[in-house]
Amino acid sequence: MKNLHSILSICLLFIFFIPANFAQTDTSSMIADWTFHPNYTLKRNAANYPGNKIDPPTGSNHYFKINGDPIIFFGQEPTQRIADMLQPEYLPQKAFTVEFWLLNHVNLPVGALLTSRGLATTDAPSWYVGYYGDEVVFHVNSERGEAVTLSAKVKKGWKKYWGHLVGVYNGQEMKLYLNGQQLSSSKNVLGSLNIPEDPTLEMAGYFDQEPYMEISNLVKSARIYNRELSPSEINNRFAELQQRVEKGKLFDDLFHFNAGPYLHYSTEESINVVWETDRLATAKVEYGRKLPLDQSIEINEPAYIQEVTIPGLRPGTPYYYQITATALDGETCESGILTFGTAVEDQAAFSFCIIGDTESRPHVNNQLGEMMWEERPNFIMHLGDVTDGGKEPHKFEWNYEYFTGITPVASRIPVFPVPGNGEGDLYWYSRYHKLPEPEAYYQFKYGNAEFFMLNSNANEELLKGGEQYEWLKDQLENSNAEWRFVAHHHCPYSSDENDFGDTWIGQLTGLGDPKFDDLKTLYETAGVDVVFYGHVHAYERSYPLKDGKIDRENGVIYIKSGGAGGHLEDFTPTHSWFSNKVQRGHHFCRVDIYDQTFSFKMYDIEGRLKDFIDLEK
Repeated sequence: MKNLHSILSICLLFIFFIPANFAQTDTSSMIADWTFHPNYTLKRNAANYPGNKIDPPTGSNHYFKINGDPIIFFGQEPTQRIADMLQPEYLPQKAFTVEFWLLNHVNLPVGALLTSRGLATTDAPSWYVGYYGDEVVFHVNSERGEAVTLSAKVKKGWKKYWGHLVGVYNGQEMKLYLNGQQLSSSKNVLGSLNIPEDPTLEMAGYFDQEPYMEISNLVKSARIYNRELSPSEINNRFAELQQRVEKGKLFDDLFHFNAGPYLHYSTEESINVVWETDRLATAKVEYGRKLPLDQSIEINEPAYIQEVTIPGLRPGTPYYYQITATALDGETCESGILTFGTAVEDQAAFSFCIIGDTESRPHVNNQLGEMMWEERPNFIMHLGDVTDGGKEPHKFEWNYEYFTGITPVASRIPVFPVPGNGEGDLYWYSRYHKLPEPEAYYQFKYGNAEFFMLNSNANEELLKGGEQYEWLKDQLENSNAEWRFVAHHHCPYSSDENDFGDTWIGQLTGLGDPKFDDLKTLYETAGVDVVFYGHVHAYERSYPLKDGKIDRENGVIYIKSGGAGGHLEDFTPTHSWFSNKVQRGHHFCRVDIYDQTFSFKMYDIEGRLKDFIDLEK
């Protein structure tokens, strides 16, 4: 095995630089340009990707060819390799520039490496550029100079998580840049590159600590030029990439859906669907109970984000639909044929899945989405923190993270969300959802159950006399549903280790958010059966609780499900009196309702049953 250097992941250096006008980078000397996007789909007959896309590189397909030993990078073996990405005759011989455009929003060390290398064990690499942990690296091996490695520790990136990593060699000097700033240089390299006899270009990913992550989650684009780029050209390229992110574009110069189609808020007679295109477009939504589709809705006002309520549907009925977006120049983008089901009638059995805190890991949310799809629930309840911090300036957290991971399942199964602190300004939340007024909180009926969805970011509104408290009190008084469920983001009860005081050093508070004190009394006196919430990235189920005690006959059960794509959290070192079951790890839940029975199950990310409870009235 080749042992290069022990290095990096990325939480990249912050350089606040976006010029209002900039020149396009000269691409005449570009010899490779790759776009990376995970292009997730479901399995089997549901495996259609909605719209146009660019596939990430896979390398040449050589049966039985050995592509050299895996490269050990910072003591790690690669978990993914893309070999033979460029024909040997196109590999740089002397002056060259290589760039990465990186998005790292995980809290565990991960990395990637792009290298020109030989296949023999004794071959030294001509060059490599890489990152791992909190370090970036550029290595050059020339014929007339010594092999030199530049490295630098890095901090937070542009918009916290983005980094433009560039290595430049001109035959006399090598330089390492990050987000437009030169970090390091060396003149101890001279002449042409030292190229092995059988060279190949390989990219490797190092995700041992982030299962399900792949190169396309971390590297968004890569380029190689056969000349040195100047500092101004590097800054121009950085600005181009920044503008792409600001617009939420997944692919450059390709008409595509960068959000959705996204189903949400289904009723017995209608369903809402939202989507976004990377440019202004009109649209046509076709739908029907069978193929070919026989009904349609046309949107003639060009927009980026479009939302439609499909009306006049039958209860508990499967439907097909397709969205065709048309850009102003006439180019089209089609979703392909997708499916959905309407809400069931009052006394029919139904099921729903639950996730919370999808946040920063589309690879985890995609895995959970595939597993929820296999369950075929009627809908998905989302407990907030759809994004980690997707407020107005961080649109990319919706496009690159939430919709990338959730669209395969959410284009077929409707979502009922509540807002978390991650989208507490409601800016993009309200634009990507079409919910009953006032949208931040709402109520809906499904089968013989009624759901009350609160915005727990509005602290004062949750107190007795507050807007949401009084609204919920009235709703519960007027409810005749067999089952009553409340959902919000923050925690009335939680045994986590440090959100309410560091329990490892003896700081122990009430193990829950005190802003819910009034609501807990209301839940316990107004007939609420179960309260669902997230916020803490773990799973917990309480005993039935009333008046601060366990009450198996009259108590309310509190279920925390915050185990989607956020950074995982842990629990107090000792047992909490109210807690029946805790579990650390990514997960989802499923609820089945029929008549007077409530069946609940929690599954981990591998599909293993970790908790269950059955209730009967």
